[in-house]
Amino acid sequence: MLEVVMPFVEWGAAIVGGLIATKVAASTIVFVKEKTEVVIESFGKYSRTMKNAGIQLKQPWPFQTAAHKVSMAMTQLEEPLQTKTKDDMFVSLPIKMHLQVIDTKKYVYESTNAEEQIKTRVAATVKQHTANMNFADLYQARVTVSEAVRKDVGPEIEQLYGMRLVDVIVDEPHAPEEIRSAFNNVKASERNMLASKNTAEAAKIAMIADAEGRREALRLDGEGQALQRTAIFEKYGEQFNALAAKGMTKEQAQEVVLEAMRLDTYREISKHGNVFMLGNGQQGQNNITDLVTALKIAAKDAPEAP
Repeated sequence: MLEVVMPFVEWGAAIVGGLIATKVAASTIVFVKEKTEVVIESFGKYSRTMKNAGIQLKQPWPFQTAAHKVSMAMTQLEEPLQTKTKDDMFVSLPIKMHLQVIDTKKYVYESTNAEEQIKTRVAATVKQHTANMNFADLYQARVTVSEAVRKDVGPEIEQLYGMRLVDVIVDEPHAPEEIRSAFNNVKASERNMLASKNTAEAAKIAMIADAEGRREALRLDGEGQALQRTAIFEKYGEQFNALAAKGMTKEQAQEVVLEAMRLDTYREISKHGNVFMLGNGQQGQNNITDLVTALKIAAKDAPEAP
């Protein structure tokens, strides 16, 4: 009976031994994926980091274990920061952080919850940079704030947590509906005031241009009238000299020229359809008749040219 049982015991031991050997051999193989690093521990203590993708070998269990697998891909964290602006408005300021592990050992062993601590630090820094800004300023300064926060807290995050702060995105601030409506109304009023001011300025410019145009037109008209008057006086002067040369006295020639000028003025007015009254009409015509008669007598008595 004993002889029959012994082979089964030997076979069982051999099988168990084979399974143990297989398990031990398998425990020496570690599969490392792309963009992943594996932390190897020896009896619970950090030993090394496997960085190359593919099949890697380590000492068999329990001497060494693959304790942690860390993704090296970029990750995104979000934090809705609640803050108060300089003009006493409580707003929500969404923050996005892009992070990447650059020191696996530090990331695994220096902090139990690196991501949460990083979010807290970044949010505090953003709040520090935006504390003295008005609600409207947050829209304009978001890019500037993002860059300043990354420069301020980035080196500290690398040193403490082994992660690189690739960038910080400060999104548009969100305010309650009543606050947004009030803000929009203020902006609309400002735009209306600016539009009214621009309209007034445009009207002022138009009035100045119109006044300058009228002044220039009057200047040109005056110059034209002066030139016209000069030409008229020259012609009247020639007529005066001609009358005097034909025997009229200077007084008689002057009266004829003045009466002719008066009649020319009436004739010019009548071209535009105006209604006017001729003063001293009959007496004026009698004066013209007497002057013409005197001119004929003077011309008759004047000696003939040789």
